[in-house]
Amino acid sequence: MFGFGRKQEQQQDPVVAAAANLAASLKQQKEQFVSDLTGGPIDEIYYITTVSLTAYFTYSLMYKYYRQSTAIPIDFSLQVVGLLLSISLYAENVTSLHFLVGIPGIIIYLLARLLNQHKSSKKKNANVDLLPKKSFITAYRSHMIIITNIAILAVDYKIFPRRFAKVETWGTSLMDMGVGSFVFSMGLANSRSVIKQRFKSSDKSSYKFKVSQHLKLIYHNTVKALPVLGLGLIRLVSVKTLEYQEHATEYGIHWNFFITLGLLPIFLGILDPLLNLLPRFLIAAIIGVAYEALLNYGGLVQYILKSNNRFDNIISMNKEGICSFAGYLSIFIFGQSFGSFVLTGYKTPFNLIKMTLVKQTNQSKANKKRTTLEKWFSVSTTQGLAIMTCSSHLIFWFILQNSSVSRRLANLPYIFWVISYNSTLLLGYNLIEKYIGESESRVLNAINNNGLAIFLLGNLGTGLINLTTNTLEANEITAFLVLLIYAATFTTIALVLDHYKIYIKL
Repeated sequence: MFGFGRKQEQQQDPVVAAAANLAASLKQQKEQFVSDLTGGPIDEIYYITTVSLTAYFTYSLMYKYYRQSTAIPIDFSLQVVGLLLSISLYAENVTSLHFLVGIPGIIIYLLARLLNQHKSSKKKNANVDLLPKKSFITAYRSHMIIITNIAILAVDYKIFPRRFAKVETWGTSLMDMGVGSFVFSMGLANSRSVIKQRFKSSDKSSYKFKVSQHLKLIYHNTVKALPVLGLGLIRLVSVKTLEYQEHATEYGIHWNFFITLGLLPIFLGILDPLLNLLPRFLIAAIIGVAYEALLNYGGLVQYILKSNNRFDNIISMNKEGICSFAGYLSIFIFGQSFGSFVLTGYKTPFNLIKMTLVKQTNQSKANKKRTTLEKWFSVSTTQGLAIMTCSSHLIFWFILQNSSVSRRLANLPYIFWVISYNSTLLLGYNLIEKYIGESESRVLNAINNNGLAIFLLGNLGTGLINLTTNTLEANEITAFLVLLIYAATFTTIALVLDHYKIYIKL
């Protein structure tokens, strides 16, 4: 009896072994599919992603002249399907896509002119809020989340050009920009609470450093970060347990993007005394420059890129995630620094370089003789974005003369690439709102209101699809349909949550 059982087990071994080998082989194929990539040109990344600006331009004109035409199907087609097409079927013909998305807007504008339906682009409002809701910021953040969510699944299909996937070490790609932009936009959104807190104070002398308050803030930020860190732990366990494909040189053996996101508020708490004393852009720059010095002159580049030290210790196992965190922290604080002129409804003193503690309305400033320095550094949203776009591109160009971009390292060129790119996109969205008018998109509002939750949902959906299908065998039509259904699913969930006023804050 026992002998028969052993014989039967031995007969099954080849089948089990074959299945295991097949699974392992598929895992290796998927890992190889996203490995050793070198990316593509920066100007193409701009050209691809500015389809979002074209979509916002068209939607804004529709909303302005024919509001009834902005129903959810059209809204979804412009805001989501347009971006999906830009990184899949139209990736090699983006010019045509820009025309397809933009021409309806131009036609609507011309018809409105012919029919004498011209409307004022702005509503006069005597009482401007300090932190008003701005539709262009909603569009910017939502489009970033949409294209990020689509890309994390699309990268596993052949319909997604390899030059858009994350590069191995040196170079630029669409997905490399995606992770940096996600962190930058989180910093920008986070600055809203910082500004509210700052404007409760009447003068600078109200800030006094207290150890007890500082420790309390670190504790509060740590508790706040636990859900996201928990997601990082869940992802780690699920990846290891389910034998899901992973790319060690991206963040390391155990580290992942959720851990990076979770640690950001904790380190902000630690740096809070400095953030209250010095301009945030200055602290962000110091972190970026110091980290770059360690990379180039402290031997950190060699340590990170060396392959034979991977399993020396827990730090070496996660060297990419640990070291690149400094770069992402710099990007996050730079994003915060933009809030003082991007989020505010009117100029405040020196808002180009710092978050002013003293609240001053336009009326009070009109009666005050301002210094020349204050006039130069007190800017509107458009002025601030124009200045930062030009200056960040100049700095980025200068840095590139002696170094290359690396998302794996999150080095100084990568930091300023992210800043210059996001500043440019924000300026584009702002100009559309300024000259056409504000618009309300149910799709964009819904995704913005549950941004991090939708990003998590996208990660879960990506994992489920990869575990249940062989994405490498899908042809273009199949891949596009899967991506379309996937995008429609997370958009629908966002709309349902928004309809019932459910906002999941992680």
